[in-house]
Amino acid sequence: MDKLGALRSQIELELHTAHATRMWSGRGIESGKAQIVGMKQFLQISGQIRQNSAKDDPYADYWLIAIDERLKETGHKLQLKEEYLKTAFENLPTELHVEDNLNQSPFVVKVFTGGQHGYLAIQLLIRYDRLVRKALLAHHVALIGRRQCESIMHDAGTAIRSLCASLQKYPGYSGTTRNDFAANNARASDAIAKYGEIPADVLRGDTRSDFAPSLSTKTLDFNDA
Repeated sequence: MDKLGALRSQIELELHTAHATRMWSGRGIESGKAQIVGMKQFLQISGQIRQNSAKDDPYADYWLIAIDERLKETGHKLQLKEEYLKTAFENLPTELHVEDNLNQSPFVVKVFTGGQHGYLAIQLLIRYDRLVRKALLAHHVALIGRRQCESIMHDAGTAIRSLCASLQKYPGYSGTTRNDFAANNARASDAIAKYGEIPADVLRGDTRSDFAPSLSTKTLDFNDA
């Protein structure tokens, strides 16, 4: 049988609002204003964390679990706004047909997420883009007032910005593996002094993100260390 090559897929992101486009790009220090970490930076850092997790770095695993929680929390915040707008549109007369407000020249960019957490984050950005469009449309057809519209977009934008900024303090590869902790060697001691203790279930590998990469190395039994 002929040897097959790797599967590849080209993925593009399409955004329709300036709000979401700015959230994608963020804002660098070259602007002269405070830096805002965008989704591009989030994807880059989350990809690094995934790579370090594949090296059996328990600290990277801990960060992946933290990302899971932030993604879930952000999704919940968006859902509250989505449900509010859904209720608002239920007041639209059935005789009034309102089409989606799509940008005639949307922002389109190729994306490489570095892992499943990146795809989950991208989906939240898309939901934010849709939410902004929905809020603007609801205001346009007088279903919600200007202040309500601005409040929805502000709160949703804050949730996405907070998600992106949550990885800003990731310190990088710890230089340790679980085997270092099982052996209780100097590398493990140095890592604990620098980065702090890790919950025992994470350190043992009992608790990992559903999207954590599989480990290629065999971990020593902590009970035998």
